[in-house]
Amino acid sequence: MSESTGPAEPTRTPVKPQDGATPAAAPTSPKPAKAKRPRTPEQLERRAAVIRFTVFVVVGAVLTVLLYFLLSAFIPRWWSQSVGRQVGGRIGAGVVLGLLYGSVFTFLPLIVLAQARHRAFRWPTKVIIALVAAALTAPNLMTLGIAVGTGAAARAGNRTLDVLAPGFRQATLWGVVLGAVAAIAVVLLAVLWDRRTRELKLLRAQVDQLQKDLPPALPTSADPPRP
Repeated sequence: MSESTGPAEPTRTPVKPQDGATPAAAPTSPKPAKAKRPRTPEQLERRAAVIRFTVFVVVGAVLTVLLYFLLSAFIPRWWSQSVGRQVGGRIGAGVVLGLLYGSVFTFLPLIVLAQARHRAFRWPTKVIIALVAAALTAPNLMTLGIAVGTGAAARAGNRTLDVLAPGFRQATLWGVVLGAVAAIAVVLLAVLWDRRTRELKLLRAQVDQLQKDLPPALPTSADPPRP
């Protein structure tokens, strides 16, 4: 008799897929998660700059709103009384002073602001120039706040200007127009002058280059020709 090594294994017959049925896909192993690349120092610096700029803008906006509400009740009354003391109730003085304030404090801010167009200035310098220009418009902005304001302080300032500075507001408007026209004319002349200067420099550089590229002139004899 033969020795048995163990129970016989049952034979498995392959199962054929039915018509129209797709064979089950083999289980796939999960893909490993991609490791995040560490941020470069430039990216970190850019992110920090964006955060600082956002905080600066938000804080500046909040302070501006608070300053507006604090000064809106004081500035119209103070400015109207200051102008009234300078005019003294004389309509001629009101017109002259209004033209002076309107033209000067429109001409100067526009001229200062036009300096920011130069490429030699960086952005921090340009921001400072814009702030200086905005500060120079303060007299006209205070007059505008009185003229178009609807608060109690603006109405009180209007009454003060009507009595102590007649003609000042209307003359200020005309002064603003004259100052803006004069500033635009000066800026346009300066731009045209700068362009002409650059064109002349470029033309001189081209002439110098042509003179260097041209062959030298033929040598002449030292002795003049005999007749």
